[in-house]
Amino acid sequence: MRIILLSLAVSLLMIACNQKESAPSVSKAVSDLATENLKGNVAQVETDSYPIDSTGKTDPLDEKDIDKFDSSGNTVSGVSMNGKDSIKSQTTLQRDANGFVTNYQTTGANNEKKSSLSIEYDSPGKPKIAKSYDSTGKMDSYYSDITSNKFSMVTGAKQYHPDSTLKMSFANDFDSVYFVGDVSKDSVGKITYTSKLVLNDKKDAAKVDETIITTDPKTKKESTKNTITTYTYDGWDDHGNWTQQTTFNEKGKPTKIVKRIITYRQ
Repeated sequence: MRIILLSLAVSLLMIACNQKESAPSVSKAVSDLATENLKGNVAQVETDSYPIDSTGKTDPLDEKDIDKFDSSGNTVSGVSMNGKDSIKSQTTLQRDANGFVTNYQTTGANNEKKSSLSIEYDSPGKPKIAKSYDSTGKMDSYYSDITSNKFSMVTGAKQYHPDSTLKMSFANDFDSVYFVGDVSKDSVGKITYTSKLVLNDKKDAAKVDETIITTDPKTKKESTKNTITTYTYDGWDDHGNWTQQTTFNEKGKPTKIVKRIITYRQ
């Protein structure tokens, strides 16, 4: 579920619209299958992660994600598990008739509530406000000043504390419907995070360049950490979707193998 809920997790840092700056609303949401570059009538994707140690040995499965899609190609639920199939978290999504998410909820291993996000729209593809709630049901932040592109993909937003003081802002960059980077700023407008995603000719991730900037609260001294990750692909199914991916660190050493089991509707 990652970039896919980098469909929602990343993209759901967002919600409420600045009508002057946003593109015209669209009648139907772009499907998650499209934004994730998944082809065919996909019903489920199981993603299994296998770490690679410093000697190059592949360790046992340590994480498994299972995402389910409806007939329109949109995510309806997801489960994240450890290597022993113990549930770590679960997500469920609700959508309106046009496919736009209206509620996103995360629960724990025993179905206990962890967090949720509710979204209201002025019109299809035009969020009016989004409110984030903690495990007790108390609102912990809200999003406004959202901008979007012609595909109704969120290109920017501001996050506020419940007392309406600014918490952070972000801007997303897209190549058509594909996420290719973002920038986050703190409450005073200082950049805290940037990412740039390079896609290969198949529109799958080839390289990610990330920078995290932190400030020591006592000394006020800044520190910057840059990480470059590259990806290669070692297998594809009959629909052209990759089935095995290898992750490499900035030194060119493999760090993880990811395998996907994709189930299609008949």
